[in-house]
Amino acid sequence: MSSEPEKEPTKEPTKEPTKEPKTTKKEKKKSSSWDSVENIACIIGEWAWIILLIEGIIFLIRGFWGLSWVGAGAAVAQQYGIAAYTAADLAWYTFTYILDIIGGIITIIVAVVLVRPRFSKKWAEKDYDYLLDDVIEIGSIRIPTFLIIGIIIEILTNFWGGVVILIPLLLLFFMGPKEYNWKAG
Repeated sequence: MSSEPEKEPTKEPTKEPTKEPKTTKKEKKKSSSWDSVENIACIIGEWAWIILLIEGIIFLIRGFWGLSWVGAGAAVAQQYGIAAYTAADLAWYTFTYILDIIGGIITIIVAVVLVRPRFSKKWAEKDYDYLLDDVIEIGSIRIPTFLIIGIIIEILTNFWGGVVILIPLLLLFFMGPKEYNWKAG
């Protein structure tokens, strides 16, 4: 038997397992799918205003060219006495070519005034926060401004012009580095 006092066993502080911080919806980690499409989206986004400008010019040329042929067709129809038979066709073609001219003018204005400074430059700078927060709030829904502009351009340019706005925008919203919040507030 020893005369030494018995030592109580020392308690080591217990370590709690470290918890990894939970990511919220707004702090979504950058996805590998975004890495694969980011360059394509940036290139299309940067060139969108130039593509729309060229497209607007094409629509103006097509509209004026078409109106000149409608005028020539009307003169020929009147000369041969068949103007009554072709009046409806000539009126329809006149209407469509005038719409092409209006669509071309609006597309050129939108490309230079809106798309270049607020869309293409932001894609060139990779300012995704601005692109995600440039919204119109209607009630409790956040609608991206350029989603609306892209749809309007689609309608004005016979359903193919707004693609250069919509493709990079939709890639950013659904595959981007941050999750887009559709709810306001």
